Amino acid sequence: GGGGGGGAASLVRDLSESDLSSLGAEPHVLAFGDVDGLEALAEATYGQVVVGRAPAALAAKYGGKEAPAVAMLPFGAAEKAAKKAVPFAADAAGLDAAKKGALASLPDSLVDKLGQGSPDMFFSAALTQTAAKAACLLFSDKAEVPPIFRSLSMAFEGQMQFGFAPPAMMAQFNIDRAPALLVLWNENEGKDEQDAQAGMKLTGARFMPQVHGKFSYGNIAAFVASVVEQRLQMLGAHAGGAKPAGGEGEGGRGKAAGAGKDVGPPPELSAANFEAECTQRGGLCAVALLDGGPDNGNKEAQLAVLAKLRRRGAGGPLSYSWLDATCHTDFVAAFGLGETDLPTMLVLSPGKARWARSVGAFDAETLAAFGNGVAAGRRATESIDAVPALQEVDCASVARGADAVAEDDALGDEIMAEILEEERREREAREAEAAAAAAAAAAGGGQDEGGVAKDEMSELQRMEAEVEQCG
Repeated sequence: GGGGGGGAASLVRDLSESDLSSLGAEPHVLAFGDVDGLEALAEATYGQVVVGRAPAALAAKYGGKEAPAVAMLPFGAAEKAAKKAVPFAADAAGLDAAKKGALASLPDSLVDKLGQGSPDMFFSAALTQTAAKAACLLFSDKAEVPPIFRSLSMAFEGQMQFGFAPPAMMAQFNIDRAPALLVLWNENEGKDEQDAQAGMKLTGARFMPQVHGKFSYGNIAAFVASVVEQRLQMLGAHAGGAKPAGGEGEGGRGKAAGAGKDVGPPPELSAANFEAECTQRGGLCAVALLDGGPDNGNKEAQLAVLAKLRRRGAGGPLSYSWLDATCHTDFVAAFGLGETDLPTMLVLSPGKARWARSVGAFDAETLAAFGNGVAAGRRATESIDAVPALQEVDCASVARGADAVAEDDALGDEIMAEILEEERREREAREAEAAAAAAAAAAGGGQDEGGVAKDEMSELQRMEAEVEQCG
């Protein structure tokens, strides 16, 4: 039952009653009690709908039915979740209907619907008023904007402009078949004055399924994030007039005006700097959990990914740092994580005592989309009693990997040796006692057929003698 376990890699959220009182704006499908098919649903709607398990006792509050039950919360229903919940049957048909309702509730207000006329106004805004100075176009023969594209427009709000183009516009952009996704920008933007005066020259990149993978939210978001990263580098990583991704979400620390400046390497967290770098800093802490041991050959590459995010996000709602997770194991365990989950990233909101963990590849594109989603309030977060404090640990002396296992084995050998020694002493004591009893019996009378006095027999000897007599 349950549609899969709630392990670290699960896309299904385990939501407490407290979590339900502080949900994000994204649509939710909630399962109360034992409901099959949740993992498949979460994978199919990744990035668009939050799928969660909620306490069975709350089923009636969110739809008036006893568990097992399913409820759908449309986009923006978080503040009045219980009142706006729509109940569905706890079966495959019910989940499918809940999925369709949740996806349909995603707004398309951030997507410009382009007609057969000139798209000049759209491109004018896209190429001057967004951080990447770029436009993302989806060519489709569908009448409505697909949910994936709606979610994408929210996740990258302010980074680029999103447009939904009909098949009639495909020829203008050399598109031969739909669906097709294209990111366009002015090739002369950011070049010297002579090129800039030559006017706008559109160029771009196309999402290619054979290269980037199937049309899924995760693949498209990674592609768009990659283009944003490249564009910011081409433009000198200047954020321009873009609205920061976290302007009104969990972070909300204001405009990312400092993006791209030299901010130095991401700091390694310790007991000494944890408050300054995270809990007292304001906004959100984006903490990369890495294996800091000498045997991690990927550590430098992972730190380079983090440095890229830190440089790009300077002044934004996220402050980036990293933690030696194989050293500070107690801190990592407080979030239900361990060495097998590394590398990964936590986004912490110390002020609200909430957190989220990234799922997927440890690369700049995936982590940027995740962090921006949390900051903008479009990614679900989980509650925690309090952000755990870091303990003072000498990480240089901590045993890791095979050394830690060997240390455990040595401790186990030591304990086993003590157990065997204790058993040897007890055995010798029993043998000495039996020998003394036998000697005393030989010196006195009242012996049985075995030559041992019954009143001197051990309990075991008496039982054996009685069994022989019964035989």
